[in-house]
Amino acid sequence: MTTKIEHSRVLVVWHDAHAINEGAWCDESDIDADPCVVETVGWLLADRKVGHVVLAQSVTHDGGLDAVLAIPVGMVQKIVVLGF
Repeated sequence: MTTKIEHSRVLVVWHDAHAINEGAWCDESDIDADPCVVETVGWLLADRKVGHVVLAQSVTHDGGLDAVLAIPVGMVQKIVVLGF
């Protein structure tokens, strides 16, 4: 079966919002200044949600989507289009 891919495969590097202390008490000095950097690879679903970069982990030949992630554009550091 031949599948037509209509979406670009991309790597998105972004800063995630994250818990500092995982529910335990902490001191201010325990707060790390470094961002939580995440690298996500997926199929770019362009223009799907205003103010977000939207990716799907998997896309079926008939347009089904799995594991869709919407990343706010303010958190995105870099987008790289990947080849096949």
